[in-house]
Amino acid sequence: MRVVRDSMRRPRSSAAFLTIAFLLAGCGGASFTNTGSSPKPADKTSKPTSSPAASSPSTPKPHIIQHPFARLLHYIDSRGGEVTAALYDARTNRTWVLNPQYKEDTASIVKVQIMGTLLYQLHGQLPTGNEASLMQLMIEESDNDAATDLLAEAGGPSGVSKFDITAGLTDTTPHSAALIPGTPWPGWGLTTTTALDQVRLVKTFVFPNSVLTGAARQYGLRLMESVEADQAWGITGGVPAGTTVAVKNGWLPLQGYSDWQIDSIGWVDGHGRDYVLAVLTNGNADEQYGIDTIQAIAQTVFRELRPGND
Repeated sequence: MRVVRDSMRRPRSSAAFLTIAFLLAGCGGASFTNTGSSPKPADKTSKPTSSPAASSPSTPKPHIIQHPFARLLHYIDSRGGEVTAALYDARTNRTWVLNPQYKEDTASIVKVQIMGTLLYQLHGQLPTGNEASLMQLMIEESDNDAATDLLAEAGGPSGVSKFDITAGLTDTTPHSAALIPGTPWPGWGLTTTTALDQVRLVKTFVFPNSVLTGAARQYGLRLMESVEADQAWGITGGVPAGTTVAVKNGWLPLQGYSDWQIDSIGWVDGHGRDYVLAVLTNGNADEQYGIDTIQAIAQTVFRELRPGND
């Protein structure tokens, strides 16, 4: 698997989650949260209605029911490093979070934020010419030079931050350094985020809202559905042929390639499923170790969300 230029992570901080986290007896340190039902998004083919950030629904009352991540707790506790994940199931209108206390570096998944920022700033227009070419390179090939150029065009970290606020990404902080100290890698990869914020970000592309127009959402999803074959891993784990998958991955070696940040975000639609999944990991011994962790989680989620297993 080819490693495209990626970014690095910095010391991380914990973030308390807004509802309820609890441990499953005998399952060690992994915790999960059920945020309960949330307002169901409009059908993906309908006219955009309201922004997920513009509305202020009351915090839903948590429900203790079967958690799609429950079968993963022993597995996660057996893995090295940190693992956090968030899942939105459009069929049941529920959002679930595994280890919500972790805040991670984005590596290249921040490129979806950069894309979202530019599409938002275009006010309904779509990229053309060089901008469109750079966008395609940034998402489909994970090209870092293209991302750096587009970030500058978007107004830098402050421009992305404004989009994040509009899109409801409350626990995401764009990084402002040009380069990661001691490396040739761009500093935007040190943007910090949570799995829940990444689910919110992808939902902005999947479901109608007032942040992105229908045309802009379809444009972004089309690029994420067309990533290069060697980058179609992560949330695609266990997903059969004939399923629509929009994905963006991030990978970053640290400490002499002995500590990897591996992230995967995206949308899965088909075979009776319709969900957004984000899995963020760090402390992986190598790239494949992190990929294996994410794909095992993705495979379990796809199986647990089978029709009739609500």
